[in-house]
Amino acid sequence: MAETSGAGAAGTGAVPGAVPPGQRQADGEFAGTDRLTEDETLLEGADLAGTDDARFTVLERQTCYNLMASHDIGRVAFTIEGDAAPTILPVNYALVHDTIVFRSTLAGTIMRFARGYAAFQVDHFDEERREGWSVLASGRCRWVRDSGELARIPQGRLPKPWAEGDRDQVLKITPGRVTGRQIARS
Repeated sequence: MAETSGAGAAGTGAVPGAVPPGQRQADGEFAGTDRLTEDETLLEGADLAGTDDARFTVLERQTCYNLMASHDIGRVAFTIEGDAAPTILPVNYALVHDTIVFRSTLAGTIMRFARGYAAFQVDHFDEERREGWSVLASGRCRWVRDSGELARIPQGRLPKPWAEGDRDQVLKITPGRVTGRQIARS
């Protein structure tokens, strides 16, 4: 039987007589640069603290809700068991009574894995002016199946999803924590 390697393997998995490859040498083009002094680094274009007129503001909870209500595209973040990093997917949403409501397909990734706890993020940036805001809400995400609860969502309030296909299942995130940040320039 062949020898195996990995966790719980009987042997080391090493091939007798094999030598690991040596350290590769960088070619001239990608060999790196000499270390710059602090003054040179600053002259090369690094931002200097204190020379900008930017204001950083932590937003109040109600301001965060107001900003979320002004948009209809955000990102839902959730974990899939066994994955090392969270999955983050864009959705078309509506804010209904301080609850984030969006659609999915029955077999969709969000429908299968986001139920439980999820985070939701929406932002707006003006890259030219280098200012903008970001809101992050996290809380319980659940599938809305009760006809009474579905009827309380104002008709036509959910935006039409950009993604193809029927999105006939409704999910909602009831935020427990809502935080926001804004960078503005004078």
